[in-house]
Amino acid sequence: MGELVSRSPTIAMLVLSFVVSSDVVFAGPLEDGEAAYNRGDYATALRLLGPLAEQGNAGAQLHLGQMYAQGEGVAQDYKEATKWYQLAALQGDAVAQFNLGLMYDQGNGVPQDFQEEMKWLRLAALQGDAAAQTNLGSLYANGRMWPAPGLRGAA
Repeated sequence: MGELVSRSPTIAMLVLSFVVSSDVVFAGPLEDGEAAYNRGDYATALRLLGPLAEQGNAGAQLHLGQMYAQGEGVAQDYKEATKWYQLAALQGDAVAQFNLGLMYDQGNGVPQDFQEEMKWLRLAALQGDAAAQTNLGSLYANGRMWPAPGLRGAA
């Protein structure tokens, strides 16, 4: 019995060190919803992400926008996709900003509006979104948005 008592502090320290140094990450509803989305379980993704999106979670809003834009687990609905993209984009989500820019480019869910497209692509590009930077560069290269607002020629 005395040997068991003397080992108790050692065992307690060992257990505590596992808990403290553990790399175990507990996923929340957003991570679970994203995982469901990524594996194509759209019913579960919608169930988990829907309430989060309604509460203002930009990541969940982005995923709902993607689901509605692609018709993944829901009927394809560009207006609904645009709604969710815009909510996430207004919170600064670069992917949502890029996607919203494409919605304006193509006139999906919103009237086609190249100025709005440019606005959202610029915001995403400024955050380092490579796809937005590429599309923005293409717009300038093709003369669709020239001259660029804010740029000046050589003095």
